[in-house]
Amino acid sequence: MFKAIAGRVRAAASAIIDAVRQTHAARLAVMALRLRRLLPLLAILVATTLLFCLFLGWSSGRNVFVALAPASATWIGAGIVGALAGLVVLELCAAFAITLMTAALQLAYDTGRHRVRALLVIACTMVLAGLGWRLSALDSAGLSLVGTLPMLAGAGLVALTMWFERAYLRPAYPGFRDFWIDVVDARQFLTRAAHGE
Repeated sequence: MFKAIAGRVRAAASAIIDAVRQTHAARLAVMALRLRRLLPLLAILVATTLLFCLFLGWSSGRNVFVALAPASATWIGAGIVGALAGLVVLELCAAFAITLMTAALQLAYDTGRHRVRALLVIACTMVLAGLGWRLSALDSAGLSLVGTLPMLAGAGLVALTMWFERAYLRPAYPGFRDFWIDVVDARQFLTRAAHGE
């Protein structure tokens, strides 16, 4: 009898682990882990994207819990609904991030490295101009986690642009890479990750 119960517990645990592995958030985590040695900067950007999705999920779940807690006698129902809302938002954000990565790789494949660099420079200029405008109207006491997230995203975009220029446009750079091979490999990697492979 104990063997049968243990077998059912193991089967349930295995099913839960498989279900978690199939989520988009878990796939982002796997991407970050697999990229950490080959392309550490991209691994950091993927991990940052995952952290941002986690923050949005936690914030949404907390807001739902705060809104429903006064109407709940034991707060258990509000906690369950808040947790479910947070998980749904986390999964939607992670799925959207993977879709954006896929679209960005397709755009890079279609346009080429020089146009991608131009797009990155334009994006950096717009982000830095926007951040400068926001910081000029914001006092230091008003800074919070939500206020620092755009700054971190802007810094990450600038770092990505600098790395891109060195890695793909300067043959003398020791870490010079082949743009087309990397794009094709990244698309295949992302496709496998999107299908849970």
